[in-house]
Amino acid sequence: MPTLHRIPIRIAGIQIELTSPLSIAELGIEERLGPFFVANKKEKPLVSVSLFWQESAEPPAPCGDLIYDPGSIWTMHREGTDCYATLRYQETQPQAVLQANAGWDDLTLTEHRRSPLWQSLLNIGAGELILRTAILCTGGLVFHASGLDDNGKGIVFVGHSGAGKSTQLELWNQELGVISMNDDRIAVRANKTGAMCYGTPWGGTSDIARNHAVPLSALVLLEQASKNAVEPLSPAVAAPQLAARAFLPYWDSTLIQRALDNLNTLLKQVPVYRLRCRPERAVIPLVRSVI
Repeated sequence: MPTLHRIPIRIAGIQIELTSPLSIAELGIEERLGPFFVANKKEKPLVSVSLFWQESAEPPAPCGDLIYDPGSIWTMHREGTDCYATLRYQETQPQAVLQANAGWDDLTLTEHRRSPLWQSLLNIGAGELILRTAILCTGGLVFHASGLDDNGKGIVFVGHSGAGKSTQLELWNQELGVISMNDDRIAVRANKTGAMCYGTPWGGTSDIARNHAVPLSALVLLEQASKNAVEPLSPAVAAPQLAARAFLPYWDSTLIQRALDNLNTLLKQVPVYRLRCRPERAVIPLVRSVI
């Protein structure tokens, strides 16, 4: 019976209880996920997710029927109440299959190690898919966004690729008291105690991925423009634009409804602004003037 390694990972209050016959070094997850390993075991997470890692001698195969194909690196299958996400990066054969129960709190990741330089897909797609689905059960969402802590105020810049998310962090990073959290994936959550935003392990162009959380003061939808301007958006106007920039579970109608409920709760607590801007530091006092 091989030794099992127990590796608690906490992202945005979601604790992933990873159990694996491979060590942290053998999985190759130290660099990407190391800042999110649980250091203080006395502090309770919002929710725990059980994740068992196992190895397959051959490329793993999904079970059940194909129910969603976003045309990217993964597809979703279903058999019974379980979902099976098949992940591949520039490969014809699947590299990993993530099995999840209906509640996404009991998971098994099966991977095929192909070379000595192999690293677990927990570093990228598999880990991200776990977070952005599990967080739905805690009132949260993950946005395609960058985020920062401006002296205790969380500002999340939401936008598609090329909208200027990384550029905003580069501009703000020179300000006293500003902490850059992530330049591509930000988790947010609204509940009775208020709204929070969280850094995640998956950065973008600048690969900024800091384990940091701060109360969320504003969501800012980014648009490139020739002149700088900021305006508030009503929840009715903001909701569809934010939904289009969130990572939603389109394969499951129940989870989709939960995600939209979370978004509606968020919009009741957090103001949303549209920022049309040039890539210049003049946007900083402009944004600060409204939060």
